[in-house]
Amino acid sequence: MAKKTKSSKPQAPAALKTAAAKAAIAAIDNQTCQLRPIPDLPDFEATTGAMVNLFTQDQIGMVLIASATYAGQQLVPDGQAVSKISFKVLANRNTLKLVFVFSASTTGAGELRETCGQGSQFIRGVFGDEPLQIIRIIGR
Repeated sequence: MAKKTKSSKPQAPAALKTAAAKAAIAAIDNQTCQLRPIPDLPDFEATTGAMVNLFTQDQIGMVLIASATYAGQQLVPDGQAVSKISFKVLANRNTLKLVFVFSASTTGAGELRETCGQGSQFIRGVFGDEPLQIIRIIGR
């Protein structure tokens, strides 16, 4: 039979350990988000040179990105629709122009989200009756 030993350090309850671990993971995930909302503006800022990874999340029907340009650079090949795009943030203010396609036509809906570590953050709601979205990103 194994001998019980007392630890000199007090141990936190398992529930506290789990909650603290989840909070630490959430903090790490939030730190990996590149886009930061600018208060009172629809714009975002990010560190120049940071890699941004965006994806669509379906809500009503399927949502894909049919066209995307960032600072004039095409991110989606002609004739294709994709669910994910990536780009490096450039210095100063640049525009990300997105056109979405919806399997549910004008009643379609979804979200544009940024991949952040193990999670994601909401960037913008997208709707079939407004398929064009313009997002300004300020590289600092």
